[in-house]
Amino acid sequence: MMIRRRFLAVGLGCLGLAALPAGIVRADDRQAAAGGLIDTMIADLQAFLATDTGDVEARAAEIDRVLGTYFDMDTITRFSAGQYWRAASADQRTEYEMLFREVLCGTIVGNFDQLNGLAYTPGATSAKGDKFVIVGGTFTDTSGTRPPVAINWRVLTRKGKPPRVFDIEIENLSLLVTQKQENVAVIRKNKGQFGALIEAMQARLDTPLHSK
Repeated sequence: MMIRRRFLAVGLGCLGLAALPAGIVRADDRQAAAGGLIDTMIADLQAFLATDTGDVEARAAEIDRVLGTYFDMDTITRFSAGQYWRAASADQRTEYEMLFREVLCGTIVGNFDQLNGLAYTPGATSAKGDKFVIVGGTFTDTSGTRPPVAINWRVLTRKGKPPRVFDIEIENLSLLVTQKQENVAVIRKNKGQFGALIEAMQARLDTPLHSK
């Protein structure tokens, strides 16, 4: 899982938004909005990287801001728990939301230095149904040390709401689906107890190398 989490850090790291019109939204409008979201994310992070001093707290604050600004964290969090989200109590949901976001931030911050030397090239966009747009791109290591990595951003483009990133696919591997599968496996291993997932998340936070 180390490689996947490092790819996640790269994908999330290289991340003014206007709401989509309330009327009928054409596919090309949705694609333009989704592509603009990704362009804004990348420019936003590049501006931070240009002044980054390596301060962990500053990096954590920046990643938390990026997640809150560009990602649909509510939908992502619910999806990551699979069908067991419905069975969780209100208190469990609140605690899991907090832990999930904290673990995600820690994972990205722990791999933040891998963003150095990466260049992003945007690719094609394509509408997927009425809600999603896939925005393609490629990360290239300007030093030539690492091979190029193809990435797809799965962006939610709902009528009357600003676009938000829902998932990241690295070389056609969905990071969110992978996380969901891992989470569901933990719950099933513990006889369907949602609390077991919360304990697993807390254990990752308590482990110094949880972000690796």
